[in-house]
Amino acid sequence: MKNTYVIKRIFYSLFVFVVVITLNFFIPRIGVVDPAERYYPPQGNMSEIEYEIIKQVTRKQYGFDVSTWQQYLNYLQGLSKGDLGKSFRPGSPAVIDLIVERLPWTLVLSVSTLLIGLIIGVMFGVVAATKRGRWQDTLLLNASTIMVAIPGFFIALMLSFYLGFELEVFPAYTDSNMVANFDWSLAAIRTVAYNAALPVLSMAVGSIIGHAQGTRNAVIAVTNEDFILTAKAKGLKQNTIRYKHILRNSMLPIVTSLGMSISGLIGGQVVIEQVFNWNGMGTLFLEANNTNDYPLMMGIMLLLSGFTILAILITDLVYVLLDPRVTVGDKR
Repeated sequence: MKNTYVIKRIFYSLFVFVVVITLNFFIPRIGVVDPAERYYPPQGNMSEIEYEIIKQVTRKQYGFDVSTWQQYLNYLQGLSKGDLGKSFRPGSPAVIDLIVERLPWTLVLSVSTLLIGLIIGVMFGVVAATKRGRWQDTLLLNASTIMVAIPGFFIALMLSFYLGFELEVFPAYTDSNMVANFDWSLAAIRTVAYNAALPVLSMAVGSIIGHAQGTRNAVIAVTNEDFILTAKAKGLKQNTIRYKHILRNSMLPIVTSLGMSISGLIGGQVVIEQVFNWNGMGTLFLEANNTNDYPLMMGIMLLLSGFTILAILITDLVYVLLDPRVTVGDKR
């Protein structure tokens, strides 16, 4: 890999991140005349002058007493120090503290879904490709067609109804005491796994089918290559050909799919969290949106954007490692 390519991709990613920061700040303020208006107390028996003073104090408290551009510069200054600002919630908690509190619970669902979807999906995709036209391949193609028409929240609702309410195999709603009582004991870990079963299963269905379909198509494209025919002529075992030669040379589309999955690790499950009452980042963002909590919304969106940009950067660099023929810069 050329060092110039790595440096170029890093600087490009940083540029995109700066653009995201700028849009992230200004978009929530579009069309809003006075962002602090909802935080004004009732006027009651106060005179107009007294109430105007209260308004000025409120604006200053939330940082709206200066121009929008000055607010932007203050925001950039805070970011340079790792400060995402203060939430508009009672007590003005730090945005980073609220995010750190919820982020691990979102990662429980996201990472579990990613690992399950990747491992099972890739393995089944290879099997479907090598048994093209048989029941494994037909099952995958039919499942892919059905998943296009069925949204993820519908699967979540069905699982919640049948496995949660009807059969009571897993809880339909998350235990509200799970977060507060978590202490890394074996019992607490089992409780988390038990409550996370249905949310993970709801997301894993689509993840497995998506990875399997992508792997199948990539493997089929490689199967008829000359080096695969040579491996078969040498009498190599089927599993050796399947996983060492075919799968290894089909990694580029799989890496692309994995990169896109990583980019959605945090923010791609808002509806699922709502269905199962899971207190993660998705729920936190909806709470911030409903209360016009600008600093919290900006902090969450900045985190999501950062994950996406980092995932794309890593995917680009892995591409060149896997296949040096991939275009590097303007030359091959």
